[in-house]
Amino acid sequence: MNYRLCILFLLFLACPVSAAEINVATSTYCPLVCDRDKAPRDGIMHEVLRKAFEGTEHTLVFHEMPYVRAVRDTLDGAYDVITFVGSDYPDFIFVRNMDMINVVQFATLSTSTWKYDGPDSLEDIRFSIPNGFRTGNPAIDDYLHAHDRDNTRVRVASCDNPTMAQHQNLECLLEGRIDAMLVGSLAFHSIERNLPEGRVRVDPTPVSMFYNRIGFSPRLKNVEALRDLVENRIQELRVSGELQEIFRYYGINP
Repeated sequence: MNYRLCILFLLFLACPVSAAEINVATSTYCPLVCDRDKAPRDGIMHEVLRKAFEGTEHTLVFHEMPYVRAVRDTLDGAYDVITFVGSDYPDFIFVRNMDMINVVQFATLSTSTWKYDGPDSLEDIRFSIPNGFRTGNPAIDDYLHAHDRDNTRVRVASCDNPTMAQHQNLECLLEGRIDAMLVGSLAFHSIERNLPEGRVRVDPTPVSMFYNRIGFSPRLKNVEALRDLVENRIQELRVSGELQEIFRYYGINP
């Protein structure tokens, strides 16, 4: 009997603790996801996920990567959850009670006379987008698909993460190498705070609007139970005021 107990004990020790690990695919897009060296204040989604799993059997393991890969690999099951993803990827199992609204607009120099007025108004300008970026507006996305290999019309910033791409595009705009850049309101609000006042104008006509949400992999076992755990904890954070405090810290009012 003692021999059998020893075998069972050794088998228990051999079982990987990773069974309780949640592998998180993440890509810098401040204020949703900021630099990891700023932890614990390293972005709204990181903070919320940590608080959601605090005190549970689960351990979060963050994996930094380009956004396009984070989306693909989480859908394929290589990672359990992605810190943020656009609502235009319906296969994810979304956390449904924390929608971060992202308004897509064009930004230009404040001295520019150009105004966005649908796809036809893009014919006379050269603008920039982050690699893999799509707006959710079919007419604009068709234009991007048709011209994103034509550097005279659309400049594609290939960076490790969306925040770096936004900074690179902004630098091109300020230096006059492009006429406009497509921006998401969440990230651009964060970047804009460090700009000299009056240098850049955001066109008031929105291209599109979508939600960024925490998304679990559809291939994850017990995915709905984990999603419910996060949703319940978010509701508790909302009632206690902790969620609003997180939003205030990052200057966001969703």
